[in-house]
Amino acid sequence: MQRKGYLTIIKNNIYLTLGTVDEDPWVAPLFYCVNDSYNFYFISQIDSLHTKQMLKNPKVAFSIFDSHAEEGKGTGIQAVGNIHMIDESELETEINNYHTTFIEIKPEFLKGDAPYRLFKLTPSEVWVTDPEAKVDKRVRISLA
Repeated sequence: MQRKGYLTIIKNNIYLTLGTVDEDPWVAPLFYCVNDSYNFYFISQIDSLHTKQMLKNPKVAFSIFDSHAEEGKGTGIQAVGNIHMIDESELETEINNYHTTFIEIKPEFLKGDAPYRLFKLTPSEVWVTDPEAKVDKRVRISLA
């Protein structure tokens, strides 16, 4: 699959599976938005397990794939990156990267005593299935 195909997977999906770790690993499916620089944005409750783990250890793993693909035809990305919780000073700018039709997002929903926060996930390494390999093998790619 060409680079464009992997970027299509990212642009056409809305959920990623996030892996976090503190003492024990945890995974969570999250709705995400992505900007033109391939930074991923999501909102999570401040008291959720993955948020607590991200605040202790900002290095995470994640994957994005089409779960409706036929067996043997599915492809996706696997990646690692770093999480940054958007603080109040950045919120006015960064909130523009998060789009949803589910609810209206306002800065006051993401600060102070509000239960949710906006997070930015910046990938540091990304892998995809090698289209040239005869066996299931991953190759590293750049999203830039």
